[in-house]
Order: sequence, then C-alpha cells, then structure tokens
Amino acid sequence: MVGRSRGYLLAALFLAVAFLMLGQAQAQFVRTIEIKAVGLNDTTLNDENEARACKKFRPTKRQLVRFFNRAQPPVDNAALLHERYSSCAAEGSIRLTDGSFGRWVLFSSGVASITFDDGRIVDLFYRHNGWRDPYACTYGMSGEPEC
Repeated sequence: MVGRSRGYLLAALFLAVAFLMLGQAQAQFVRTIEIKAVGLNDTTLNDENEARACKKFRPTKRQLVRFFNRAQPPVDNAALLHERYSSCAAEGSIRLTDGSFGRWVLFSSGVASITFDDGRIVDLFYRHNGWRDPYACTYGMSGEPEC
C-alpha cells in the first residue's frame, strides 16, 4: 500500500510540474525592447510646469522589461484610464519571445498600450514600478490608497 501511495504522489508531482511548465510556455516575455522617447507630455495642454515635471519620467530599459513582463490587462479600462490619468509618457518598440512585434506607449501611472504589427492592441497595467512618476500619490480616486 505504501508503494502505491508513493506512486500516486510521484504522479501528482509530475503532473503539477508539467502544468507549471505548460503555463510558463504560454506566457510571453520581452525578448528585446527599444526606447524611442521618454519624458513626453501632452503638448496640447500648453502647461510649462507639466512639461517640466514630465521630463523627469525617464524609465530605463531594465524598468521597462520588468514592467512588460509583469503587467496584466486591466479588468476595467475606462475606470483605470480615469483613475490613473497621466499626461507623462514614453514610447518605443517591443519584441516578445513568441516573435510578435509591436509599438508601445507607456504612461507614468503604469498604464500602457501595445499595438502589434498584426493589428492587435493590448492594454496593460502594473502599479509597482520603479520609475519616477510626477503624478505619484494622486491616484486612487476609488478609495484605494496609493502612498
């Protein structure tokens, strides 16, 4: 009986590892990332203070790789865009491990959008990033504390 339960345990362990590996195989990660511009702002606002503040939004390649590897599609795009509005942006291109290529726009709030060459558009969000966000501590109108 002990041998049989040990066999079941080994089979269950094997299946658990196989499912974990399958899940990781389906996940896409950054293969390469290029930064085209950082410190951008909405020029239609004609606000010199905002332009000066947005110049401080300068995410590094390392921070961007971490962001795109961890970010997830938001549950509610409209609420997220409203609650986490930022006019400070960066942009560039990305190639994922599945070979797909796209152009990204990232806002200092942790909201991003990738437009892939095949026409797909993916919106992403990740809150815990390491870059300087000029709007930090201004988000969370839903009552969720930010700072």
